[in-house]
Amino acid sequence: MIEDIYEPLARYRDEFKEKFARLTAEKFEELKERSKVDEQANAALVAEIRQLSEKLEAAKSRRALWCTLSVLSGLLAAAGIGATVYGFAERENLTQGFFVGLAAGGIAGAVLFLLLLFKGTIPRYREADARAKELAGIIDAKTKEAWEQMAPLNALFDWRITADLITRTVPRIEFDPFFTEARLDDLKASFGWDDKFNEKYSVVNAHSGVINDNPFVFAELLRQEWEMKRYTGHLEISWTETVRDSDGKTRTVRRHQTLTAHVDKPAPVYPADKILIYGNDAAPDLAFSREPSGVAGEKGFWNSLQRQSRLNDLKKFARNLDDESNFTMMSNEEFEVLFHAKDRNDEVGFRLLFTPLAQQQMVDLLNDTKVGFGDDFRFIKQNKINFIIPRHLAETSLSDDPAQFRGYDLESMRKNFQAFNESVFKSLYFSLAPLLIVPLYQQMRTHKAIYGEDARKRSAFWEHEAIANYYGDKCFAHPASVTKNILKARCVSRDDAGTGTVEVTASGFRGEDRVDHVSVYGGDGRFHAVPVPWIEYLPVQRKSGYHFIENPDASAVNLHRSHALLRRSIYSYFK
Repeated sequence: MIEDIYEPLARYRDEFKEKFARLTAEKFEELKERSKVDEQANAALVAEIRQLSEKLEAAKSRRALWCTLSVLSGLLAAAGIGATVYGFAERENLTQGFFVGLAAGGIAGAVLFLLLLFKGTIPRYREADARAKELAGIIDAKTKEAWEQMAPLNALFDWRITADLITRTVPRIEFDPFFTEARLDDLKASFGWDDKFNEKYSVVNAHSGVINDNPFVFAELLRQEWEMKRYTGHLEISWTETVRDSDGKTRTVRRHQTLTAHVDKPAPVYPADKILIYGNDAAPDLAFSREPSGVAGEKGFWNSLQRQSRLNDLKKFARNLDDESNFTMMSNEEFEVLFHAKDRNDEVGFRLLFTPLAQQQMVDLLNDTKVGFGDDFRFIKQNKINFIIPRHLAETSLSDDPAQFRGYDLESMRKNFQAFNESVFKSLYFSLAPLLIVPLYQQMRTHKAIYGEDARKRSAFWEHEAIANYYGDKCFAHPASVTKNILKARCVSRDDAGTGTVEVTASGFRGEDRVDHVSVYGGDGRFHAVPVPWIEYLPVQRKSGYHFIENPDASAVNLHRSHALLRRSIYSYFK
């Protein structure tokens, strides 16, 4: 029987961190053994490449030095020639001694530095350049050889490595091979998920799964917003003024001034959001939200004052009978201060979720600054749907593209593999931790899980958008688009064999050059129309798409995109 996790902070510190690190190291060694690559041979070759790279850098430095000396010698030779020419040109105006000295010195200097240039610096530069090119060619050949050495191992990295390692470490957390229509329909039918949420977003990455059969989705979403962009224009003006000098005389002077003007115009921006979405039937009528408190962590004088101030505000709020809030303080005042979900609408449901044990575990999680990430997350519950938005998740790569594990240096690959997977595990685990703290969330199982209802294993449009974004918006953008594009996907056909066609709508903006004239007062006592060029962004849209093959059981080798579903080739685009 799989054990529930009610103390996620302690379990990570005492068990999961070390277990995941061990399993990750073992996984890499397993892949290395399967690949049969020669580690010692690769280490020797990589060491040779590094030594050659050091020699190349030295050769480049010598080349740069001889190039500088060549330029300097050429300039000095030119100066000698120039002095000689000047001497002969001005011979009649110079004394005999000065002319002779100038001409002789110029000729001698020119000859000396030309000899230095053509007999010394240029040959040395050519030697250093040839050596640098030779070393670069050797390094390219050695690097290609190292890549060939690692090809068998590079071919074994697949899309599900990180997800499988997480599930082996924490069996309660299970990832889907891909985000299915069944999973999406379950979120809609069982938990009230509303697809309107997706209208303004494009899915960049999506990883779905379950905790004790309750669904979750890690999503990276791109959206388009407007922000004001400042444009600047300049105008040169001049005028004449009559001034009186120190002798009392008047004279005319010319004044110059650069006038500057600004205009603020809307421009599209494309922020990305990374969130965790979770469905659970527990406390189905409860809604609340909380933000990072800003007072969690180690207590100090000012921190204690802030906590006390917030506690006093909560007590005052609880005593207020004039509003519609039913907020009632719990006995664990530190939990109330740190979690601060004062907008909750159902006290009974809130207490069902946050038992005394859960309250203390939440306090420990929020105060922690050493093991996890502390109080860095928003938690929003809307009836059966929960949103966790951690700050640390924004810095985490949700791409499981195996290309990020590939390389030609086995030892560097091993370190990168270990560091990347440990970082992702920690980030995802502590994103889920606020949910794991709630006992009822793990005890509550969905209707489909209890009765074993069969689920359709067809990919959802979230996956289709993620594929489109993997290939890049430029593949689908309107030719006139000068901005990023929001890609929306719609499956237009699919057969029983799993082959289908997705229509992708790319929405972007073309740019039209505009000029505003802003009146600016100049030093001449007049207003001037300063031209300020700016860009007006007008919407453009293009529909195109791709074909795909669904194969949840496909091999992970040499295929393109995330999860088992996305291990496919795109056959063609269509208009």
